[in-house]
Amino acid sequence: MNEETTYFEITDNGDFIRIDLIGLNYPNAELDWDRNWIRGIVKVKAGAFSGEFKAEFMTVDFMSFKNELAKLYDKLNGIATFHTLERQVEIKIVGDGIGHLNAECVVRENAGIGNTLEFEVSFDQTHIPKILNQLEKIVNKFPKIDELK
Repeated sequence: MNEETTYFEITDNGDFIRIDLIGLNYPNAELDWDRNWIRGIVKVKAGAFSGEFKAEFMTVDFMSFKNELAKLYDKLNGIATFHTLERQVEIKIVGDGIGHLNAECVVRENAGIGNTLEFEVSFDQTHIPKILNQLEKIVNKFPKIDELK
């Protein structure tokens, strides 16, 4: 059975950051908090640098980023941020008001320790609908489970 990959990526001119989601870590856990963790793989290419590493995300990380990115798309001026509790992936997209966007990215191979790569991916507003569509697929496949108490 070949399942469609659930992911989102920001890309332009060969540089990119892509997050592929594999599945829930603990779907049968007792606590809401534990049931909302998702396993993933982060892939990056920034100039001469490229690589991939495993990371963990919360279901709510993607919903809040989708909402912020949708607001940025409406105004083209402002900031949309994607950040994770474990701080392995941080993306800050800044819009200049006329359609140019810059994603300032920081990735860490391990939660809280290890090597860090900082890079930027510049793109324009025509890329946002595709990213929003990818985020919508993620949110539908991995919705927030219960109240996260």
